Amino acid sequence: MNTSSLDMSMAALRHAYTDQHITPEDVVDEVFRRIQAYPDPYVWTELVDESVARDRARDLMTNPDAKHLPLFGVPFSVKDNVDVFGMATTCGCEGVRRYPDKDAWAVHKALQAGAILIGKNTLDQFATGLNGTRSLNGYCRNSFDARYVPGGSSSGSGVAVSAGLVSFSLGSDTGGSGRVPAAMNNVVGVKPTLGLVSAQGLVKNNRYLDCIPVFSRNVADGYAVLSVIRGYDPDDSFSRGDADDISLDAPSPMQFVFGVPQLSQLTFFGDELARHAYEEAIERLSSIGGRAVEIDFSLFQAAARIPFDSGLLAERAYSYGHVLQEAPATVHPAVAAMLEKGLSYSGLEVVEAIYALHDVRRQAQRLFAANSLDVIMTPTVGRAYLCAELEQDPITLNHALGYYTYAVNALDLCALALPSSIRADGLPFGISLLAPAGADGRLHALGRIFETATALPAGIQAKQGLNG
Repeated sequence: MNTSSLDMSMAALRHAYTDQHITPEDVVDEVFRRIQAYPDPYVWTELVDESVARDRARDLMTNPDAKHLPLFGVPFSVKDNVDVFGMATTCGCEGVRRYPDKDAWAVHKALQAGAILIGKNTLDQFATGLNGTRSLNGYCRNSFDARYVPGGSSSGSGVAVSAGLVSFSLGSDTGGSGRVPAAMNNVVGVKPTLGLVSAQGLVKNNRYLDCIPVFSRNVADGYAVLSVIRGYDPDDSFSRGDADDISLDAPSPMQFVFGVPQLSQLTFFGDELARHAYEEAIERLSSIGGRAVEIDFSLFQAAARIPFDSGLLAERAYSYGHVLQEAPATVHPAVAAMLEKGLSYSGLEVVEAIYALHDVRRQAQRLFAANSLDVIMTPTVGRAYLCAELEQDPITLNHALGYYTYAVNALDLCALALPSSIRADGLPFGISLLAPAGADGRLHALGRIFETATALPAGIQAKQGLNG
């Protein structure tokens, strides 16, 4: 049975399974064929043994109850700072390689729902970086143009979904890692409300800011996965008590208000194609019932400093700083610099940062209320950067990639990164919708109508459409 043109979206897989065109075992065979054929060897840190994945597919096929599971036969991958039993967790650093004794909460939930794990994806080392080049052993490339960064830190996750190697991937997000790779590879990034998905089994940068996002081929798939992996976890002290009650669905609004940064606060770092693409996205969002309102983006600029330029950076040293003493040769220089900076903060500075975090979150609530905002819409990335540029200037340009993303978790917002267009140079451009904590359903509804109005093929299918 020919599966080479199989669409890895969940709706397409369900249709094929229901009509008995293919089986989960056929899908596993096709996934591994695609992985072998894909020209970039750095998308993965480790693959599940093909025979193990095939056995999992057979088990699903022979279990009559499994066919009703929400993720039946759906292939997925996991960023390599998220625990999977029987596989190494390395965070892209051999100096901290370990083998966990159980799956992370989100992985366990996905497997319970019938998904098939394919492997673990490469990342910016310790999930520290937004570009994807912070690896000592080679890094994966942008799925549209190998000269450009894939976006990080969940670089392999974004590329794997874009290339159709899996249907979805679980990543991590502190300052944009669940959104920048989505924008750079023309896929969807669902960054949930903090605490909606348990972070148990995630190697953390900061418990106040970290979450597990979903990379998917469309909005419906992203929220379908989120509905499976969300929930209150009594063993995670940062899990929200209402995690089972937050709605992930909302009616599509006929009219809504969306905030955009003031013109003087927008920056595209000299990338005029990105500026033009953002202006087009504003027009499209307006055409489907939105009314744009300019907002003061200075709060975001202030909040952006908290994850990476405050005492909260000290937690990275707490989580994995020991590697600097035990195996310094395994640490990327840019990551080492951040760890050393984290070690330099005093206890007073940590307390000051925690207080500042609560202050900016309250100000964000006031910003939404004062402007009657349903969402805020920003570019996800202001400029597409070449890999060579990041290698020459890894700190400054990495911060530029986070201009629109760094503040979101600090402000306790949920977010949805959406493909918006393919630029004249063939690179994808994406936007992000932001909403207050608990408004995930609002983003789902608006994301669906924006996606319909945009009508872009998923991932590299959009590139193939341009070429053929």
